[in-house]
Amino acid sequence: MKYNSQRDNFSFGGRFRGNVQCFSTSAFMFMGAYSEKIRNGGDEMLKKYVDDVEITVGHRGIGEKIKERFSWITGRTSYWWLVQKHGIEKWLWSQGVRGMAFFSDNTTRFSSLKELLDKGPVILQTRKMGGLRGGHIIVAVGYTDTAIIVNDPYGDATTNYRDHNGERVAYPTEYLKKYTGDFVRCIYWKKL
Repeated sequence: MKYNSQRDNFSFGGRFRGNVQCFSTSAFMFMGAYSEKIRNGGDEMLKKYVDDVEITVGHRGIGEKIKERFSWITGRTSYWWLVQKHGIEKWLWSQGVRGMAFFSDNTTRFSSLKELLDKGPVILQTRKMGGLRGGHIIVAVGYTDTAIIVNDPYGDATTNYRDHNGERVAYPTEYLKKYTGDFVRCIYWKKL
């Protein structure tokens, strides 16, 4: 899976800075595991994906369509799991990738994460990891006996993000569990 840092993302004229684009950046890396075109699309394609899922930045896309269907979606649409799930499906289906994005809203046990990773990457929500004030989204890409390997779009949380390289960082299992909880909020892909 190709790594992408959110720190240098397109800022849309200051309306949506890269430092708050962890979810879209993680979704883009996730999709790259299934589509070579997306994987090799670079920052220009990531910019198009953000524009598709976020209503505040430009063209009408999936963010606007989902917000119209579900009036309870407020604020930045790209922060919503439902919008990202639909964005991922739209983009992967357009590349001929068969399957569905499954969203687990704190019903998947952390202990079953390795089973999911045997089938592919998993987008995970964390809370206050690495000194961040709120939530953060990362992509789990593998595991060892003692760690979950992640692509963290903001950098390495174990250094309180002083290290900006978050590619294939090994977060000790208990460290990561501390910031996800016993049940994880996640998106994973199931091939049809």
